[in-house]
Amino acid sequence: LTYAAWSHGIAPALTAAAVEDAARRVGLIDRLETRAGELSRGLRQRLAIAQAIVHTPKVVLLDEPAAGLDPQARRDLSALLLELKDAGLTLVVSSHILAELEDYCSEMIVIEAGQIVGGKAVKVKDIERPRYLVELATARSDLADFLMGAGLDVAEADDMHAVFAFTHNLSARAKLVRDLVHTGFDVASFAASTKALEESYFAQVGKR
Repeated sequence: LTYAAWSHGIAPALTAAAVEDAARRVGLIDRLETRAGELSRGLRQRLAIAQAIVHTPKVVLLDEPAAGLDPQARRDLSALLLELKDAGLTLVVSSHILAELEDYCSEMIVIEAGQIVGGKAVKVKDIERPRYLVELATARSDLADFLMGAGLDVAEADDMHAVFAFTHNLSARAKLVRDLVHTGFDVASFAASTKALEESYFAQVGKR
């Protein structure tokens, strides 16, 4: 960490404070006297991130950050990246395993054959208006029309299910379910969508 601080031009008098701050942010403050080679794979990944943020950049580039990590280490990494995001850092992560990005990705660029599919970034997660999935037990061809008529932004729909952006508000969600049932829709499930990235990916690829 000291070497990384120096390589980024941090003055010697400020290095110790910068190292401690970076180590604290990634949960390694109690490991400063430990050799890097003695750390677990997950902790070494945290160390690499600490090296990348020791000079307090505005943007951090990460390539397959969860590669080779066990499930617990991946969960810990997601929590760390969310903390960095909430602290004001912009994270640019490249990965082809979408499930690893679901926890913290808010926008996505799909690159295929060297080209940006759709020509721009796609917003995949909105804190104020997350995505929900409604599934029907009986097919209805007018499901999408009903939801759009209610003013909802429908991302994907067929006769049996629909994915749409909606509010966190419990009362509003309860009313929507009541309206669906009252209109004759045989609602089997209604829940937050856990595959926003996958849905957005195939929606973009389908445009080609």
